[in-house]
Amino acid sequence: MNYALFSTFAAINFIKMENQEKNTVQKARSYRGILTAGVYLYTQAFRKFFKASWLMALLYALVFGACCTMAALKIPEITVAVMAQIQKFNGIFIEPLEHYAIDLAIIFGLLLLSLSVQALANAPILVLLREHQETGTITSPSSWFKPNTRLMLRSLKGILLTVGIITVCFIIMILILVTLEWLISIGLTHSPFTTTAFLLIVSAIIFAFALPIINATMKYILQSGGYWKTIGRYYGCGMRHWGSLFLVFFVSGLLTWLVGVVIMLPANILFLANFSAQMGQLLGDPLGMPSYMPILTYVTFVLCIFIFFYVSLTLMLHNYYTYGAIEAKEAENEQQKLDIQ
Repeated sequence: MNYALFSTFAAINFIKMENQEKNTVQKARSYRGILTAGVYLYTQAFRKFFKASWLMALLYALVFGACCTMAALKIPEITVAVMAQIQKFNGIFIEPLEHYAIDLAIIFGLLLLSLSVQALANAPILVLLREHQETGTITSPSSWFKPNTRLMLRSLKGILLTVGIITVCFIIMILILVTLEWLISIGLTHSPFTTTAFLLIVSAIIFAFALPIINATMKYILQSGGYWKTIGRYYGCGMRHWGSLFLVFFVSGLLTWLVGVVIMLPANILFLANFSAQMGQLLGDPLGMPSYMPILTYVTFVLCIFIFFYVSLTLMLHNYYTYGAIEAKEAENEQQKLDIQ
């Protein structure tokens, strides 16, 4: 009897130690270990993540849903106007963009606001991750909305600055492309690549150099220190572990994209239906869509975006464990150097 009780307690303690080992973020892991740990934490703490963030996630879905609905209604008009201008003036298409400047400004403003709200929606989850980093456990939130102002601001600043860096890189890429097209048009040079090939090559280069910055943003949010100082110190570390970063982000991103395609399918169908109807109307066909279609599109987008927000949470958790694994590997390397000395 005593032996049976002892065996039971030993098994329980072993399971607790095993779970604690799984939850430890500061641990050297392979990319498979990182993916497994992220999924494990997702399944174990999903209810806590949801309770802490559902209100801000709903707000994000409402704002981004408005952005997508606005795009579905206005982009067909802009597309037709640009195409007509190109045919009429042989490539001069600035005038229709100026005519729809207010619409484009609203779409861009809603997109920027969506990104900001998404960063704020991530903050309650990051509060729980910081607790997990310090204690190895996640306690259930005491209320459905308990904002951490400091972490919300760091999350907002970190995500916006990271997106800003990547956006600037793409703007530079577009400017280079426009310059090359202009030089080719006046006969001063020739391009060995097509426009599509150029965009793919430069996008791949930007992604390769931006990957360590994306991972360093997690370190900035969860720890103290300035953004640029953290990026400067951690960037080289991320480049040394670029292979692991790429494998984790590729596999996690691919799985998230596959699930997202299914979840966003109703919204995408309505988007294409609106797009086709608007294009047909602009070309002289009857609209053929019920009056409630914009409202239905908006509600569908809100529901799909809200669900997808929690599906994409796996990307954050894999980024979190990647950051911890790199920290642990760097600490091991430093310790080995000290032992050698």
